[in-house]
Amino acid sequence: MKKVGGRFALLGVVVILSIAFFLPSYPSLFHALPDWLKKVLPSKGITLGLDLQGGIHLVMEVEEDRAVEIAVDRSVNSIQDFLVDKKIPVESVKRTGQTQVTIEFQKGDLKSEIQKILEEFPSFYEVEQSGAANRLVYELREGEIKRIKDSAINQALETIRNRIDQFGVAEPLIQRQGLKQIVVQLPGIKEPKRAKDLIKETALLEFKML
Repeated sequence: MKKVGGRFALLGVVVILSIAFFLPSYPSLFHALPDWLKKVLPSKGITLGLDLQGGIHLVMEVEEDRAVEIAVDRSVNSIQDFLVDKKIPVESVKRTGQTQVTIEFQKGDLKSEIQKILEEFPSFYEVEQSGAANRLVYELREGEIKRIKDSAINQALETIRNRIDQFGVAEPLIQRQGLKQIVVQLPGIKEPKRAKDLIKETALLEFKML
């Protein structure tokens, strides 16, 4: 009998503790309690996950290749401005492929001057070519490509967090998954469509179907 009584006592303690920790998770019940009882109970309840209180689960992919292209396009504009400022005439400056900049010019004696100008852009290196007297091709360095991709993901994470903050979701999950995916879990969110629409406005994000 003593063993049975001890088990019932232990069970009673477990039940009481469970109620004490779960009550703050339900604000309507918690606020109805007497003040003296609320003072002895935990002020913060257990955060319920998606399986218990619903919400949204999103997987998005950052278009990191597009981020690289945008960065190279900006460099193209900067190179053009630099050449104009130095009064060096060229036929064209354009992005070729995803990571290359091609500069074409008529006068072969301009080549060394243009090469000197491109030293101001250390993120690129010259690609050796044969028989191309009036053309220079520069490639974006691997280290810079990685930096741009990481920056695109980090910027997307920060933007999503800032937009989710306005919904007051308790402990949202917003994290990187793999190389270029972002996972967002918003338990118990009241306006799932609005949240999705706000997140979709983040640049360079593509929603993935699960």
